[in-house]
Amino acid sequence: MKVAALLLCAALTACAPAQDTRDIQVVTVPDMPALGPYSQAVEAGGFVFLSGIVAFDAQAGAFVAADIDTQTHQVFANAKQVLVAADLTLDDVVKVTVFLKNPKDFPRVNELYAGYFPDYKPARSTVPGVDWGRDDVMIEIEMTARRP
Repeated sequence: MKVAALLLCAALTACAPAQDTRDIQVVTVPDMPALGPYSQAVEAGGFVFLSGIVAFDAQAGAFVAADIDTQTHQVFANAKQVLVAADLTLDDVVKVTVFLKNPKDFPRVNELYAGYFPDYKPARSTVPGVDWGRDDVMIEIEMTARRP
C-alpha cells in the first residue's frame, strides 16, 4: 500500500519528494524505478543519500553492455537523474562509494570518474572484488549529497 501511494504521489507531483512522519523525504524518479525494495534516495537532515546505482537502462529495460566504460557512464547518467529529482547536481555530492567487480578496473574507473568531478573532488571510497551474482554488473556507485 505504501509503495503504491509513493508511486501515485510521484506520478502526480513529477518527482517531488514524498515526506513521511520522521521528517525524511523519499526521492523518486518515476521513469527509473528502483530494482528492489529500497528508495532511490532519501533526504534527511540536509543530506541526500543515494542508494547504490547500477548500470541499468530503464528505457531499454536491461543492463547496458558488460564493459566498465559503458557501465560507468550509465551509472553516472542514472545518478544524475536521481540528483535532479532531488533538485541537486554532482556539485552537491560530498561522498562517493564505488563498488567494483574486478579490481583491475580501478585505473580506468578512476579516469572516467575524474571526468565527472573535474574541479571539486568529493570524498571517496572504493570497494574492489564485489560479486553481485551476475556477470552483467561490473560497478555500483552510491553517493551522499548535501543540500546547499
